Amino acid sequence: MSNQPVRILHHISDMNRGEAQSFIMNVYRHMDRSKIQFDFVVHSYNPCDYEEEIRALGGRIFILQNPRAGWMGYLYELKSTIQHHGPFHALHSHNFEASVLTLLASRLFGIDIRIVHCHSISDYTYSSLITKISRWLKRNMIRQFATRWVSSSITVSQALFGYQWSNDKRGRMVRNGIDVGRFTSRMYNPMTLREELHISLEEPIIGHIGRFSSAKNHTFLIEIFEELLYRVPNARLILVGDGALRPQIIALIEQKGIQNRVHLLGLRDDIHELLQEFDCMVLPSFKDGLPMVLIEAQAAGVPCVVSDALPAEVNLRAGFFAFVCLKQDIAVWVQWLMRALRSDPVPVDERIRAIRQAGYDIKEAALELEEVYAFQ
Repeated sequence: MSNQPVRILHHISDMNRGEAQSFIMNVYRHMDRSKIQFDFVVHSYNPCDYEEEIRALGGRIFILQNPRAGWMGYLYELKSTIQHHGPFHALHSHNFEASVLTLLASRLFGIDIRIVHCHSISDYTYSSLITKISRWLKRNMIRQFATRWVSSSITVSQALFGYQWSNDKRGRMVRNGIDVGRFTSRMYNPMTLREELHISLEEPIIGHIGRFSSAKNHTFLIEIFEELLYRVPNARLILVGDGALRPQIIALIEQKGIQNRVHLLGLRDDIHELLQEFDCMVLPSFKDGLPMVLIEAQAAGVPCVVSDALPAEVNLRAGFFAFVCLKQDIAVWVQWLMRALRSDPVPVDERIRAIRQAGYDIKEAALELEEVYAFQ
């Protein structure tokens, strides 16, 4: 028997920063790499954000053409990868919509453990009838070709595989764990963000992290903040993220004349540090899956005021957390923000305990995935 680690072939569109990618890399860092190594099949020819780290950890990246460009060519390249760079102990697909072809091919090409993993349902709600039928067919085909399916939450599990998902021994829920220590440790310089933006300690920071899309409801967020300024004139709003609607939101901010109180930071790779300086997190989303930024915010001790469109399980009871109906008047949202800003901080040990009890410690998630990989 070889002493070499078994290799898991991950199938994902790219390895740039994203919710699924961050989770995979967190697991990779905490996995026993003397026993298990990760390789990646991607469809992006551009350098990936995590490329250097993957290679440093011992992983390999294989670039295949997108199946949409031609499924015959994709199958040939996948077969070649498996035959020339294997053997692979398991295939772990994170592209739910594109999993059917990859799972079938992996079965034909000799990979016995085939896992499909869905991290979020944000793209699976409010769909047309035709789309719902298509996804129903794909789910049933996935059941035929996958030896295991993994989901990140109860909500995702029920939405994709039905309310009886837990009765099938192939189904497993593995939380999108986080490195708790990054969000609970003291920073060497707690004034980093405030110094960068010239914000005094007396000015409360309201934070929002998410892409600029209609689902995130930035327009309503700006209206809430405008109303809050009547009660807290020195408040600041920090918007982290990018997206197609960013220019429209900038125009709205300028139209309201509050641009000196709002800061757009774009994409950042220091979310764990930013969160520890927020005084409150606001997410008035129309729809969402289970935003990991809220798990991270609770780990960092940030009071959260969110839309009731989010699933109840996102509240880990690790501190102040309020669900507010989107139909409520803006004044009601402001009242909840005021309560959040006045709320007492939660001790670090209590937050850590709540995160771990809810299953979001990345060390536990890594162990659970090791069990998934051992499943036959």
